[in-house]
Amino acid sequence: MLIEMHHINKKYREVAVLNDLNIKIERGSIAGIIGPNSVGKTTLLNIMSGLVTPDTGDVFFEGNTISDNKHLIGYVPQEIALYQDLSVKENFRFFSGIYGLSKKDAADRTAYIYDIMVLKDVHKTRIKNLSGGMKRRINIGVELLKDPKVLIMDESTVGIDLSARIGITDLVKKLNGEGITIVFTSHHMNELENICTDFYFLKDGRVVLAGDREEILEEHGESRTLEQIYSDIYRIVE
Repeated sequence: MLIEMHHINKKYREVAVLNDLNIKIERGSIAGIIGPNSVGKTTLLNIMSGLVTPDTGDVFFEGNTISDNKHLIGYVPQEIALYQDLSVKENFRFFSGIYGLSKKDAADRTAYIYDIMVLKDVHKTRIKNLSGGMKRRINIGVELLKDPKVLIMDESTVGIDLSARIGITDLVKKLNGEGITIVFTSHHMNELENICTDFYFLKDGRVVLAGDREEILEEHGESRTLEQIYSDIYRIVE
């Protein structure tokens, strides 16, 4: 097991966001964290990455406390966390410094990211002049500078067109194939079903259903789809 969260509770202004939540993320998986807005997905990811401390509960990475392993986790927020007036190359140089990379490691990691994400043709372009899809890719790229074991991606396909979304989901599969465990959220159930190996449905601040596709369908009836199960859990009326 790579990441484990036990009995996590978190409140904001006396409102319970996570309520005795338990979750285990398998090494090498693409884990889909599922649920509509306001179910606590972002709070869960923030705690999982070590950015936020739970009120109660424990988070472990490879059996050790998350605070000792934050450098092994890349976190891609929903917002574009880049410097708009800097070029792609300048952003990579800046974040390499923030992450404490040596000049050689920075050059090696940047070359790898340019190759896997096909960024060489835009490396001199300012971020503000790029498409939304390309900004999303570079948002992911700067976290890959860390050479993370886990990449947490919060709504990384929101607000971009279908072609750009497909490009990012293909990238997720490629990164996973190179050994990176992915934790992924999206509003698009069909997108999650296409790329995820494991699914975690959040409701009322806890995981109410978890497993791989076959396990979930076996429990709820193989004639049903994950999208239908989603509608049942969140009582969505068509």
